[in-house]
Amino acid sequence: MQSMHVRRLLLVILLVITAGPMTTGSTATLPPGRSVAAIATLVGDYLATHPTVKRVLRSSGISVTLISCGAETGSPTDLSADFGHGFSGRLIRTRNATYFQMPIGSEVAPGKYFDKVTDYYEPYNLLGIGTLAMMATNLIDGHRAHALLIDTGRLTAASIEGGISPHTIHYTVHIDVRRAVERLNLPAYIAYTNPMPLDQRTEEEYAKVRAGDPAAQARLRTRIAGDLGPSADYELWVDLSGRPVRYVLSAKTRTEMIFSDWGTCMVNAPPSKQVRELKG
Repeated sequence: MQSMHVRRLLLVILLVITAGPMTTGSTATLPPGRSVAAIATLVGDYLATHPTVKRVLRSSGISVTLISCGAETGSPTDLSADFGHGFSGRLIRTRNATYFQMPIGSEVAPGKYFDKVTDYYEPYNLLGIGTLAMMATNLIDGHRAHALLIDTGRLTAASIEGGISPHTIHYTVHIDVRRAVERLNLPAYIAYTNPMPLDQRTEEEYAKVRAGDPAAQARLRTRIAGDLGPSADYELWVDLSGRPVRYVLSAKTRTEMIFSDWGTCMVNAPPSKQVRELKG
């Protein structure tokens, strides 16, 4: 009998050694193995094939919400952005029309909250819509720039979280910012973060970076490292079918993105009584 107990104890020890310790919050199932490179590109890869989704980004007092229904040109979108300091706006594009509001929640005329964009309103379209859409899109697509940094990181934790349902897989990647910035593809990074600089000086500096100017590249690497701080952690939650649920990049500034309504979100035009339509 004693010999049987010893054999059972040895079997338990062997199983623990083979499986390894479970991280906090995990269940009896180990999370699927993914490389850091796969974790870095998971959000972008999934969005490329599943473009209908609601995304909410929050970072240092900035918030952006994008509902997209497809990736092709002309697909319906609903974009709301608040950059702080009184600069906010909302842009709704349906298949039939475009509606614009700036700042969010304000009346463009008594009882009217949106302008219907027409040829007559083209100057307003170019200035307001172009600036809002560019700044908001750069932020909401920040996962592209993040992927360049994450790819050099180190996976430090992986677990399955949740109660009975639903479960999420939680990955944590630690990033040595100095090392990541040294290896960073600078032309790709600025293409993702600031493809159309609003000032001439920045555009000239970026042109030098793209041309391979060592001094300009060193200045940019120093600025990026200063913006991020000495280290960063990237946390990604995906559901058991592989859909991104949320990610957080914790650096000098914390950035969070939440995904929902995969394949089901919709974009609707504002009520006609809330729309002002300018005619020439």
